[in-house]
Amino acid sequence: MKRPLRTFTIACTTFLTLSVSMAQPDDRSIPDDRLQEIKAQKSAYLTTKLALTPEEAQRFWPLYNAFDEQQDALRAEQRAMMREVQDRGASMTEAQAAELIEKNLENRRKELELEREYAGKFQKSIGAIKTVRLHRAERDFNREVLRRLKERMEDRKAGNGPKRR
Repeated sequence: MKRPLRTFTIACTTFLTLSVSMAQPDDRSIPDDRLQEIKAQKSAYLTTKLALTPEEAQRFWPLYNAFDEQQDALRAEQRAMMREVQDRGASMTEAQAAELIEKNLENRRKELELEREYAGKFQKSIGAIKTVRLHRAERDFNREVLRRLKERMEDRKAGNGPKRR
């Protein structure tokens, strides 16, 4: 039981670092080795949480990585649209706003189609129960990362600096 908790703690700490780094200006990039480390920790966390057998993990991870990559691309498009809204500000015309609304809805449709497609693939590789658990594990992981990020930000705001764990 201690090993999964330790893996979870390491993964959360890494994701907190990533989150803080990503909040910096766009001219900073995260080194590839750091991103690979984070993905490895997330993999360990999800593998533990889902109790994947080695055979299931071998089938599941290529699918999950492809899904994650496609999902990241859709989210990058969404962020680009939001930046466009901010950049245009009050100078946006009705036609431009209507176009952005349609682009946003199309992006959300693509996300839903992607989730639907991969839900079927995940069910075939790890079963329906573990597919349901996957979504919960991702949600729980994200909540914990956000909680810890908030905690770190409050500590910094109070002048305490980051906590050592």
